[in-house]
Amino acid sequence: MSLENQTLAVIDALNRHDFDALLPMFEEEAVLDLPDGIRVIGHASFRDTLAAYVLRHGITLSDHVVMTDGAGFRVAVECTLNGSDRHDAESGSDGDAGPYALPAVLVLEREGDLFTRLSLYAGTRP
Repeated sequence: MSLENQTLAVIDALNRHDFDALLPMFEEEAVLDLPDGIRVIGHASFRDTLAAYVLRHGITLSDHVVMTDGAGFRVAVECTLNGSDRHDAESGSDGDAGPYALPAVLVLEREGDLFTRLSLYAGTRP
């Protein structure tokens, strides 16, 4: 599967909140980095932490542009992170409740056929 198609499959699984379909796309010791500074390693922590974060914030990704490196190891996805509340990592407070859309970047790395890292970076709402 091409890196772009594999990336689109990750985004689709995330948007459907289907973490059982998402996990097999990642190595057993995959790394997850989230906007609030959380980093976990390994399938169990990866799945539980990502599911809690995505479900707590009602996250979906839209308007994505997929950019891959020539070697097929890294991909960056410029996108819009849509959510239903806001937890501001800088202030540590819940901030305003309600729907929002933030600029975001999803970075994925792979070795072989499986991803080894998922990092999500998001801007904060003004």
